[in-house]
Amino acid sequence: MFDIIDKIKKIKKKTFSIIEPLKTQEIANGLYAIEDGDSNYFVYKKGDKTILIDSGYQDSLTMYDEFKKININPDDVEAIFLTHIDSDHAGCMYEEDPSFKNANIYLHEYEKEHLYKKSERVRVGFIKVMHKLEAKQPITYFEKEEPIMIGEIKVLPILTSGHTLGHTCFLVDDKYLFVGDSLIFKDGFGYRFFDLLGYDNEENSTSLLKLKMFAELYKCKYIISAHTGVNTNVERAFKFYNNKIS
Repeated sequence: MFDIIDKIKKIKKKTFSIIEPLKTQEIANGLYAIEDGDSNYFVYKKGDKTILIDSGYQDSLTMYDEFKKININPDDVEAIFLTHIDSDHAGCMYEEDPSFKNANIYLHEYEKEHLYKKSERVRVGFIKVMHKLEAKQPITYFEKEEPIMIGEIKVLPILTSGHTLGHTCFLVDDKYLFVGDSLIFKDGFGYRFFDLLGYDNEENSTSLLKLKMFAELYKCKYIISAHTGVNTNVERAFKFYNNKIS
């Protein structure tokens, strides 16, 4: 079961050859990358609270093995913050039997436009291509850029429209900036994510300028992408934010 984004990826293998997700590992104290096919999602544990940023693919066959590597039980996850609704990020939404049984799912309100097919996900020429999957799990929608607290974990949503209408980046505990599919790294520098998969690429560039200001303000030590690893240099991470990579 693939949505339109997965189909485009399969057709355009050469275009997406720079994708190189991290192996499952600890990135920093309490922060872990989980490898799931061509993408990463992330586990953050602080005290007795565990959250995810994104959730990987629907019904992943490797999830439990990957969690064993970091010695964390998926049932301990209390909250999942989704950057957007694409299947490689939001698989937990589309499962009949949830992989993370005790987790609340958080998603920006604007993503409803794609999810409920009020707006196309992408355009191919004059053709509007709608999102293909339907949510099967309850979702907590948010709209304001205000911190959400999970115990002592502070999660600040930053609306970064462009890749999708409600694409959201998350600043966790004022130092870990998760950029989802707004930004991609190549040779140590950041670019706007693949235009082929973007809803509004010019808007994405505008959002990335806003995101860079957040990264500079908070002096982020980690800028974390979903497909190309981690950048620890803010200037390099946003160097080509206004340049397309495809």
